[in-house]
Amino acid sequence: MMPMLRYSLRSDWVFYVFIVSYGFLVVRMTLGLASSEGVNIFEGYSSVQDPVEMLKDANKIYWSKTCFLFGTLLLTTLNFDFRMAVAIAGGFWSLSLLLIFGSNPTLCAVLVGAVVLSGQQVFRGEVTN
Repeated sequence: MMPMLRYSLRSDWVFYVFIVSYGFLVVRMTLGLASSEGVNIFEGYSSVQDPVEMLKDANKIYWSKTCFLFGTLLLTTLNFDFRMAVAIAGGFWSLSLLLIFGSNPTLCAVLVGAVVLSGQQVFRGEVTN
């Protein structure tokens, strides 16, 4: 028997679009990493060529992604609705990288999605459980 979705697809489609979009990014990156041509996952953020500067930028990206994961876990632990926790953490991830590296279509799309999703949760009064 196939498990049911936690939230209604009809009323929570914004959340599912957010999740599917993020999944698409992960799959695209994974396929790029597995291909014979390879991929530099950091080039979408930073264009530095110096290895030392590239490592510094990679650390900033890793820090932001780690904060995304920790933020989601912390907010869920603090009884935030999971959709709200994901929206806040995703918004932090995209905004922090936008502030560090400047405009990027992927980061802008995630930020818009995070704002829409968190706005929906506030409007519904479903910020916490």
